[in-house]
Amino acid sequence: MNLVLDSFEFGLHTQIYYGVNKINELPTIIRKYNYKKVLICTDKGIVQSGNLKRVESLLSSAGIEFFTFTEVEPDPTIEIVQHVKNLYIENGCDALIGMGGGSSIDTAKGVSIAVVNAGDLTQYEGKDKIPNKGPEIITIPTTAGTGSEVTHATVLKDNKRHYKMGILSQHLHAKAAILDPQLLTTVPRGVAAITGMDALSHAIESYTSNQAQPITEAFGLYAIRLIGRHLRPFVARRADLNAASHMMLASTIAGAAFIWGRIAAVHAISHPLGGRLGVAHGLANSLLLPVVMRYNVSTNYEKFRDIAVALGENVEGLSLREAAERSITAVEQLIHDLEIPTTLTALGLHPSDDELDVIAKEAFESGMTSANPKDCTTADLRRMIEKIR
Repeated sequence: MNLVLDSFEFGLHTQIYYGVNKINELPTIIRKYNYKKVLICTDKGIVQSGNLKRVESLLSSAGIEFFTFTEVEPDPTIEIVQHVKNLYIENGCDALIGMGGGSSIDTAKGVSIAVVNAGDLTQYEGKDKIPNKGPEIITIPTTAGTGSEVTHATVLKDNKRHYKMGILSQHLHAKAAILDPQLLTTVPRGVAAITGMDALSHAIESYTSNQAQPITEAFGLYAIRLIGRHLRPFVARRADLNAASHMMLASTIAGAAFIWGRIAAVHAISHPLGGRLGVAHGLANSLLLPVVMRYNVSTNYEKFRDIAVALGENVEGLSLREAAERSITAVEQLIHDLEIPTTLTALGLHPSDDELDVIAKEAFESGMTSANPKDCTTADLRRMIEKIR
């Protein structure tokens, strides 16, 4: 970017409250914003972990009214959002809490849209199509991956189209995010691994995007460094609060980076992979990240060299191109160390050529590839998908 000729914008609209056991301040935060009754969107995993009971106890002790919905599932659907919207209205709530991974937070954002905007949610697909700002949201992430706690997006599944649609709007920024690393210590090992790779994909795509700017580059590269140092020990032992703390920050920082730096070909493909084949989002990103990096590496050897260094690679004595290609090696080694599958076949999936053609077409039509540092055609995306088959 030429700082003399070019211009950019950056803003973070969510107040962040970070700290071990920061969740204990939830009642104070709710009172600060004058909420009278909150609806909590969460899932069975949070119930089983004991984290929901802790939150409900905090609210009850403080005399704060709440209603809890615990049936959030991976890849939340439009139907679930509409159901929770009805519960929100019936119970007289005036604010939302999204507690869990990206699915719980995305559900809360979807409900915020539906409460004050009539009609089918598909009409709001895309960017800045939501006319009315809905009730405010407090996000409480319990995974280190999606960054949804600070982003302006929600991803909901449209079962009629077998499609995961993205809705982006300034109205979807959470009012507050509580980042408590203690909440990460109960996450299952496999979830920790793939959500960590989700965060890494956000950091790398925003850093190398053709929409990158100095602030998002700084955020993205720092998040890559944190993940390179702390993801392995976090996955190995989630009770390691030092590793959990750094991964929580890495996830949020990477989320802040891609609000403005954007995401690209990895996510363009991963969304229809999830919608069509049911591949979990973080897992889909992990499958695709080294493939897309190899496609993009020649666009900016300096940046990919810096990624390699941030991930701990020794590039001394290497040519610039060799150093850049070490970034791909580093990501592949990380995936191997985390024991994450690398092909659809390894997941027990055997899609037909026609199914993969549809996925490539939907990936291109999503518009996300417009931020990719190297132009992509549908045929290019289809070849990338073939490499993970």
